[in-house]
Amino acid sequence: MKRSTIRKVEDILRDYPKIDKYIEEREQELRYPTATRDENVGGGKAQYKYPETTLNTIITIDDDRRINALKHQREVIDDCLDGAEHDTEVIINELYFKKHQQYTIDGLISSHCINVSRATAFRLKSRFILKCAKKLGLYDLS
Repeated sequence: MKRSTIRKVEDILRDYPKIDKYIEEREQELRYPTATRDENVGGGKAQYKYPETTLNTIITIDDDRRINALKHQREVIDDCLDGAEHDTEVIINELYFKKHQQYTIDGLISSHCINVSRATAFRLKSRFILKCAKKLGLYDLS
């Protein structure tokens, strides 16, 4: 697998704890857009035109690409975590989900947080990243 693909998946994993916040911020942007200033000073308004902002907001939120991409990323990572072993979950949680990483893989092994060898720990991490990359559609065969 390409190094750039691994880095992309790692970036997505690091953003995973903040995905709900990103979705909420984007929904707020769509619900309350910044109004552009009306340069038509003295111009008339249509008398019988009613705003349909609520309907347009709902359609926009459901069709928004960024929100859908974030939800897809969250679902993929949730699925991968559900199928992962305990040691893999500890490794991924420590390396990617914590705001301030306390241990490296070697530190997790020496402090007995995980009960696998060093090579197995790196293999578990690589398998998890590969599985996420495949489900995200980022995995390439070259």
